[in-house]
Amino acid sequence: MRLLILACTGPVDEPIVEVRDGMVHVPGGVVAVGPSRPPGDLGPPPKGGKGPPRGKAPGRPGPGGQPDLGAPLAPGGPAHSVQEPAQWTSMGGQGIEVRDVRVDAFWIAQHEVRRSEYQHFLEATGYRPPHVEEAWAEDGWNWVGTQPPEGTEDHPVVLASWYDAAEYCVWRGLRLPTEAEWQLAALGPKESASTFPWGDEYAGDRLNHGKASEPNFDDSDGFWTTAPVGSFPAGASRYGALDLFGNAWEFTSTFRLDSWDFDPSGPGLYVAVRGGSYFFDSEEHPSGERNHFLSEVRRKTSGFRCAQSE
Repeated sequence: MRLLILACTGPVDEPIVEVRDGMVHVPGGVVAVGPSRPPGDLGPPPKGGKGPPRGKAPGRPGPGGQPDLGAPLAPGGPAHSVQEPAQWTSMGGQGIEVRDVRVDAFWIAQHEVRRSEYQHFLEATGYRPPHVEEAWAEDGWNWVGTQPPEGTEDHPVVLASWYDAAEYCVWRGLRLPTEAEWQLAALGPKESASTFPWGDEYAGDRLNHGKASEPNFDDSDGFWTTAPVGSFPAGASRYGALDLFGNAWEFTSTFRLDSWDFDPSGPGLYVAVRGGSYFFDSEEHPSGERNHFLSEVRRKTSGFRCAQSE
């Protein structure tokens, strides 16, 4: 059964929102994938992400914006005759050139996966529950068996790695969206892309966000950490998807590249995440919602939603 409703949060020329079984339809289109800031302006990583590994110098943008790891480092300065090989560092695709990608029509979940939905997955499969052996995780984050923290059943599932997210989607007969699909669902096609899902002007009351200054938590939107999915209907994208910005970073199926010479379908070390979280402020740095996480790490800020081909 298909339900048609009119989008009411954007310009009148936006498409009709089509919802089916909890998923919204996204017509095909072309998106410009890559950093929205100039390739040479790598800048600091956004909050919730990771900078270069400690003790490793970040790569410098080379010709055409490609990362250039430079010459091997020489201990003791230039006069030292023994050189050590440069250590590879991922820049998370911040130095890559923008490239147009054509996306076929597809469906994407209207909401991030709820903890109650993930609970059904755990009970049906015996899969590993969200749990991290760190002190902070005992403060309302770790699950007890298949039970999520009390009162958070409608919140997006977090403490799930990219592998956990992919397994859940397979169990549902679905998959993770590619980064290009996610971008199209959130911001629209290249010719009419917006800065935010709802338009080009930042609106702090349309997403669950953090703030740029420490400690980065911000309850001015009504929530200190995650919020129940769908709590910000005014932040819907033109296709009717909710919470694409804020609440939780969202995994995609695309492995993050520093060069287009490699296949973004993987395998790789880092995966592309988009949208920011309750611990991130996109007002000062909108392009910072494009980030990358290690695929095996379980964070309290990262969740996901599923997609399906046309």
